[in-house]
Amino acid sequence: MRKLRFKNRNGILYFGYGDRLISSKKKFNNVNINILKNEVENGVHNTKLGIGEDNAPIPSITLLLKKVMKDKQHLKHKTLLAYKSASNDKIIPYFDGKLVTEIKPIHIKQFQDMLLERELGMSSINLCRVLLKDIFDLAIIEEHITINPVRMIRPPKRKAKKKKIEPFTLDEIDALLSSTQGELRNFLGISFFTGMRSGEVLALKWEDIDFETDTISISKTIAEGIVNSAKTESSCRDIEMIDSAREFFKSQQLESGLKNSYLFLTKKGTHHNTNYYFYRLFREAQANLGFEKIKTLHTTRHTFASIMLNNGIDPLWVSSTLGHENLQITLKIYTHFMPKKKKMSIGFLEKRYKNGSVV
Repeated sequence: MRKLRFKNRNGILYFGYGDRLISSKKKFNNVNINILKNEVENGVHNTKLGIGEDNAPIPSITLLLKKVMKDKQHLKHKTLLAYKSASNDKIIPYFDGKLVTEIKPIHIKQFQDMLLERELGMSSINLCRVLLKDIFDLAIIEEHITINPVRMIRPPKRKAKKKKIEPFTLDEIDALLSSTQGELRNFLGISFFTGMRSGEVLALKWEDIDFETDTISISKTIAEGIVNSAKTESSCRDIEMIDSAREFFKSQQLESGLKNSYLFLTKKGTHHNTNYYFYRLFREAQANLGFEKIKTLHTTRHTFASIMLNNGIDPLWVSSTLGHENLQITLKIYTHFMPKKKKMSIGFLEKRYKNGSVV
């Protein structure tokens, strides 16, 4: 049986088990110690001491969070990193030392409000909500609580600020490709003319490239040093290698040959773990050309989509090439890059119902 401890801190009586001591707000003396002993025996301070009705310790938020995170180890590396960030940087600092029975719906709302004040994105806030839901669901299963406070509080609402897409112009593409050489030029050329994500480009192997059918098979991506399956089911796709892209694949074949199964290699002859090497050179190339705004590598993907749609290429082909789940996603992002349609002329109806009457 655990031994009840008492401690004198600046004349105030503290009591508890192990390292968890709480203030009695009473003076430290034998009379108050005896009073507390009787109160503890009668269960008066069970909640404060973290003791359940069955005399079992009530777990802390941090302890249950560790159990929840352990169950998420099967997730993809990038997803797991996002959960770890939500856990270590947001939930633990806020709820550290709190028992699961101490948290009420108002505390969840206050936590969400704090995240909003920090101007965190809704994706980060929702990740925190997922973890907290799992924590309290587990607490219900273990019979520490009966209601999940997270489910009683609605997710916060914030109008998403739609980022304006500013793709490169064809002149800017020409300038970048003319001012670069070797692997960087090939990497940019492939990115600009396939619409692939940089992680997908880095995960390409020569076996994925078919020069006879001009087809590129995309099934993997590289993120945070790990080769994963493609981002979503729709991201696994075979796309057409247009002539503009074929030039850069052929050029890269001369650079790397078949020294390794991957298209782009480090100086050590291994594949790149991240896109940082190419991103750094890409930024330098833009700065050297005097571009007013330095853009990210992902802008090459936006550029591919905007150029194709602006020049009347079938939106379904563009959507499929990008690996979007459906056409609506593509149109939602890129509709404003499509040329405005001319006013439709329905000749046979206009002739029949001229001036609002049947002719």
